[in-house]
Amino acid sequence: MRAQRGYVLRIAVLLIVAAVLVFVLIRGTKGGSLMFGLLSGTQTETVLDERFNLDGVENFTADILSLNVEVASTDEPEARVVLESNLPPEHRAELAVERDGASFSLEQLKRLRIGLFLGARETLTVYLPASYADALTLKLKSGNLRVPGARTLKSFALTLHSGNAEIGDVIAGTCAARASSGSLTLGRWIGNGEIHLTSGRLRMAALSGQRHSVKTSSGTVQIGEVAGEVDLRVTSGTVRVESLDGHGNISSSSGGLHIGVRRMSGNLNLRCTSGVIKAAVPSSSSFRFEGKVVSGGVKTDFPSAKEGGRVTATVGDAPEHTLRCETTSGTIRVAYL
Repeated sequence: MRAQRGYVLRIAVLLIVAAVLVFVLIRGTKGGSLMFGLLSGTQTETVLDERFNLDGVENFTADILSLNVEVASTDEPEARVVLESNLPPEHRAELAVERDGASFSLEQLKRLRIGLFLGARETLTVYLPASYADALTLKLKSGNLRVPGARTLKSFALTLHSGNAEIGDVIAGTCAARASSGSLTLGRWIGNGEIHLTSGRLRMAALSGQRHSVKTSSGTVQIGEVAGEVDLRVTSGTVRVESLDGHGNISSSSGGLHIGVRRMSGNLNLRCTSGVIKAAVPSSSSFRFEGKVVSGGVKTDFPSAKEGGRVTATVGDAPEHTLRCETTSGTIRVAYL
């Protein structure tokens, strides 16, 4: 009898919980708007479309909390901000625009926090004049970012806490990107590069300039071309550079290095704590080679080098720079292109 009463009580509790959920879905927070946003929010409409004069603006900043953002170029002389949403009016994002002298800022004041909006879609499109060539700063707490095409700027800075970013070609004095979690897909960046990624993947077409700092804590790094002095450090992940024209330091604590060297303008150091180092150099190169493995072996295409755990060689005539490869546990393979 007790077991039967307990079973009936559990059924009653479940029915009450289900009734409460249905009531919340139907009534929502304001007369059924929540249910409308959940089930009928498939229609996206333009809720903001404004234009702004950027004459005299030297710094354009967008600080966004939870929107998908696209920064597109326009041949028009004014900037244009378009917000599209499928949410009820009382739950839509709120934006504030401020002009303070030479600074222009676009800020999201409110973010969506109601988890029942399963189909929420809010997109912000910023049409920036192609003639704008000063500083551009983009900050996103959560959401995806697209900046297609190519831009020439005084400086470019991106801060991304959670989400993915796709950035096209950028020519600037400084090109900076910081991401806490997500992936970065970047085009050809010309300028001093500063790219720091806590967790995620970095894919980049090219990075050229005088000095570059690329650091990731966890994730893979894949760059097509690198030119200049580079400091590239990965805590856990694989590094691939198709073509390097420069010098500097490339390291991975846990993971492999795959580096194609087109030309060395100074000493190049490749280091792994645990992993494989593979490097390819032109047959016409001239440099000193030093390879060291604690547990593993070194193999090269250099006639003067012997295989083993510690290898040195002189490659070409009158070498001016040194290629150092070192791994604690793994193998080193250096071959001609």
